[in-house]
Amino acid sequence: MTQTQRHGDLRKPMNFLNIPIILTERWNCRKDDDVPNLVAARRSLLYLVLLASLVMTSIRSAEKLTPDQVAALLPQLFKLHLSEHEMNEAFTRRLVKQMVEQLDPANTFLLKSEAEAMHSLSEKELRTLAEKALQGDFTFFQAMLKKFVAQQVKRDDALYDALDKKSDEIKATGNDKEKEKKDAEDKEDDIKWALRPETHPEREKRLMRTAVELYRMNTSYLSEAEALKLALQTLREEHGKWKKADLDEEMPKLFLKSFMLALDPHTEYFDAEDEEEFNTRLERDFAGIGIQIRPCPLGAQVDDIIKGGPSEKSGKLARGDQIIAVDHFSLAGLPINKVVRHIKGLKGTEVKLTVLKKATHATEVITLVRDTINLADMRVKGKKFETPAGTVGYIAVQAFYEGVHNDVGDRLKELEADKALAGVVLDLRYNAGGYLEEAVGLAGLFITSGPIVGEQDGSKRIHWTKDEEEGVAYTGPLIVLVNQFSASASEIVAGALKDYGRAVIVGPTGTYGKGTVQRVIPLAPLNLPGDIKITTHQYFLASGDSVQLKGVEPDVVIPGAKLMEDAGMLERSTENPIPWRRIKGSLDKGRQDVKNWTEWRTKNVALLQQKSTERVANNPEFTDIADPVKRQERLEAQKTLSERLKADELEAGDKDGKDPQAMEAVAIAQDMIENWPAAAKHAAK
Repeated sequence: MTQTQRHGDLRKPMNFLNIPIILTERWNCRKDDDVPNLVAARRSLLYLVLLASLVMTSIRSAEKLTPDQVAALLPQLFKLHLSEHEMNEAFTRRLVKQMVEQLDPANTFLLKSEAEAMHSLSEKELRTLAEKALQGDFTFFQAMLKKFVAQQVKRDDALYDALDKKSDEIKATGNDKEKEKKDAEDKEDDIKWALRPETHPEREKRLMRTAVELYRMNTSYLSEAEALKLALQTLREEHGKWKKADLDEEMPKLFLKSFMLALDPHTEYFDAEDEEEFNTRLERDFAGIGIQIRPCPLGAQVDDIIKGGPSEKSGKLARGDQIIAVDHFSLAGLPINKVVRHIKGLKGTEVKLTVLKKATHATEVITLVRDTINLADMRVKGKKFETPAGTVGYIAVQAFYEGVHNDVGDRLKELEADKALAGVVLDLRYNAGGYLEEAVGLAGLFITSGPIVGEQDGSKRIHWTKDEEEGVAYTGPLIVLVNQFSASASEIVAGALKDYGRAVIVGPTGTYGKGTVQRVIPLAPLNLPGDIKITTHQYFLASGDSVQLKGVEPDVVIPGAKLMEDAGMLERSTENPIPWRRIKGSLDKGRQDVKNWTEWRTKNVALLQQKSTERVANNPEFTDIADPVKRQERLEAQKTLSERLKADELEAGDKDGKDPQAMEAVAIAQDMIENWPAAAKHAAK
């Protein structure tokens, strides 16, 4: 079973004592024992010294974090980090601000003025805070937490209790289809969700809007009365979680989370409750029931059935079903990682699922036996498209898990089993990254040799990594399809293939812009909960460019959604990102294959863009993207169609037609094939 993916990558399991040798990072992971040079050996020795020091500074073993233990970690974390090495006034101000964000991440409880007042401290106050924190004195932060719960959270008790009196208003607004369409357009929505409210009436308006949206979502599978009850229950539970928390226990954990995020956006502390989410994303297989899920108020909604798993074999689960309990334990309101933890288990063990069936709206108890689930078929999907210019292979890669480059190679062989591919589309949209060595291996499927990526540490030492595997898997026209959710390892592949002139990059805009490397260090050997993930290196493409903040720009631009700059959803709009830099590259531009590929791109990219622009202008799937009313009408039409057709008829339908970007990438590949010279093919070989 997998879950809806968050941005970011997860770690491989590792032995703490081996960290200096097999130290891995979660966003772009590599193994230092694969690096034979002296620089890497010295770097490993440095980690050994620092981590040994970290172990020695553990004052006492404990299952829960204490202020003294957290304070003992701080100097070591500064030494490990790429760029931040002292707790000065600027860093401490960011730390306090991050603490405020941790307390109220959804902008629910605090007004803008209240949040600003909490972190508007003088330079002297910041210096004092830093000195005390390094000594394990978290008095200021403890007072901040208790005041927040006693004042900002408690003042809303009456507001949440009064939601029952507004039930009729919530239902009327939620059932108003015309109002729903207007909300979808966002033209009349004056709520700026990414910003904190400035007045209490604005906070109350947000609460009502949230209640309405929860109600609307719940009515897709519940009666109106049940949908309203669950919506209000969800809101009240979210409001009450802080009042139920042990504040003394939460304080060290909150401080460490805030400290890590103050270093940079990708340096984090993950407590023990997050471990399931860490381990799931980059597993190649696991013991489970074979479903892909997404969060819903009742627990989890079945998003997909994994081929060959217990769920598919039983035929008892379907897309859209709601799992509301596991072994009679209610899942309502649980975060998705905890839902995953309940459903997964040992191979061969039974699990009882209480399921609200989408088709019948009836509740059933389903018993399944967990088995090993191989995720390769789901995470690397391949298909073929016949075009007038020849067969185009299409491969979508969801994550850079261990072994993914081999799975992509296998998928290429499968697609070419009957006849050679004339072109290939590699789809990296929504792929947030993974292990760095897998990015190197995947890029190496399409180029003969040469550096793929360089890593530079805080001492400005650089190590270039090449693909060590011989031969290439495919030598013809290649499209790499990206969007703003393509990050990290995806950007390494797209950037490397662009640097070498090997592929044409297609997408609506540049990629996410994350060009840093994180290492993961488990705290279990210290008998402390969780892991730390810390930025230790910045990576660079073979040209010397960093993708940090800037991302990889497409060669051919096609329509598509763009993230809001002010929502903090892109690397360049996050808090305190690592700056963009450029170094001396390691790309041999005089190499014959690179020259041929680059010359072809230079001559033909403008033509590819022209042809694509002409097609897009006549494609209603694309014109609807920019028109929210038409988009909503099309969604309603598709919903009506899905209600009219049986499930098997829907499966047999042309689902690819609902992905205009993918189809346009295939069309661009066809244009490439028609203009692809024999000389380039031979040079690639």
